[in-house]
Amino acid sequence: MVEQLMAFALTCVVVVLVPGPDFALVLKNAPRGPGSAATTAIGIMVGNTVLALLAVLGVTALLGASEVLGNAIRIAGAVYLLYLGARALLEAFGRPRSQAGQATAPEPRLGFRGNSPFLQGMVSNLLNPKVAVFYLSLFPQFNLAPLPPLGQHSLMAGIFLLTALVWYVLLVHALKRISSALARPRVKRIITGGSGTVLIGVGGTILTKSLASS
Repeated sequence: MVEQLMAFALTCVVVVLVPGPDFALVLKNAPRGPGSAATTAIGIMVGNTVLALLAVLGVTALLGASEVLGNAIRIAGAVYLLYLGARALLEAFGRPRSQAGQATAPEPRLGFRGNSPFLQGMVSNLLNPKVAVFYLSLFPQFNLAPLPPLGQHSLMAGIFLLTALVWYVLLVHALKRISSALARPRVKRIITGGSGTVLIGVGGTILTKSLASS
């Protein structure tokens, strides 16, 4: 059991550290202010927790068994990533705001408005196929007997959530230390535009594969 736990923990580290849409989204929102990266990460962790609970309860396995429903979720996630990427490119290369507008505009915080970093992080993660595939494909590969199946899945979900939480705490802390550099117009434009390009690329790839398989 110990060897299986160590192997699973190492797998979690690899999955969490591989850059994906969530990472690009945190970078995209980081130049908006020190709190934006944190609230994006909180939204991502909320989405992670919801998916972990669904995996423990077996709901993700049921969703995975339905090819039509699974493909619909992937398409919805791809469209949302394309939307976020397009907004990022418009923000990076659109007409710059006046200095007065920049000074008075509040930094986005927790909330459910369309531009809320929290909402973006949560929805992006809930529709992220990488996370769903992780639960569907890897949970059955590890045997943590003598724990019952529910206990095994609960423990593995907890390990994955803890690994992701540690990663995002470190990432947000690192971004906070360079927040002054991120706020520079040129740096902000490069990071926002680059992150938007990544989001569009990932979304376009997922959408193309999903439409091809439908």
